Amino acid sequence: MFTSEEKLQRLRSLYDLARDSEEFEGGVTLEEEMQALVVGNWALVTFDELDELALSFHLNSHPNAVAKLTRYLLEHGIAFALYEAFTIDEDDQIVFESDLEASDED
Repeated sequence: MFTSEEKLQRLRSLYDLARDSEEFEGGVTLEEEMQALVVGNWALVTFDELDELALSFHLNSHPNAVAKLTRYLLEHGIAFALYEAFTIDEDDQIVFESDLEASDED
């Protein structure tokens, strides 16, 4: 397991790589409190419970932007787990697609 500082260091390294890349459409922001990189308003890069780098896209992300970003990460040897899509609710909380489907069934 990584420490919080190790996770932040990995995210900082990715941030340094991503800052000048057009594949991170909409720019990239390092959110240290969340231990995440926010790509534009459409993707998150953070760590999952297994300490794997995790990538998740907004439900309304453009497929070309998603393809460019994932290809860029792979070409630079950055291993990641691809997670389900997310959206942001009215309380500015991240809600994953599977949670939306569960609430639709109620």
